[in-house]
Amino acid sequence: MEATDRHHILWYKKDYDKGWAKRIRDHWYCSVEIPRDTLHKRIHHEVAHIPVPRVISIKAALEQLELLEEFGGISREDPIDKRLMVLMAVFDCCEPDTHAALNKQYEVVCKFYNKKPR
Repeated sequence: MEATDRHHILWYKKDYDKGWAKRIRDHWYCSVEIPRDTLHKRIHHEVAHIPVPRVISIKAALEQLELLEEFGGISREDPIDKRLMVLMAVFDCCEPDTHAALNKQYEVVCKFYNKKPR
């Protein structure tokens, strides 16, 4: 088994260290255990950073994540690719730069797992 570590889907930490940005970065759905020496390194090598969404978009995203959890649409067992698809959908119309960076991360993950991007 390959060693894993916790990957925060939203980074740089310094960009997400206060207020609503910190809140969404620290949300349980926005971090996941992934292979440390392969996938985690590859993501951070190929994706520069994830631009911080506007506060209004973060608030809306957190509300959507709460509803998805309440109605069983997301769970703590969700793999990284599903988490990325959910977050891309949440930010699709309102935060194009964040969405594009999440999509790049999603492509790296799909390539790593030999999955066809949806």
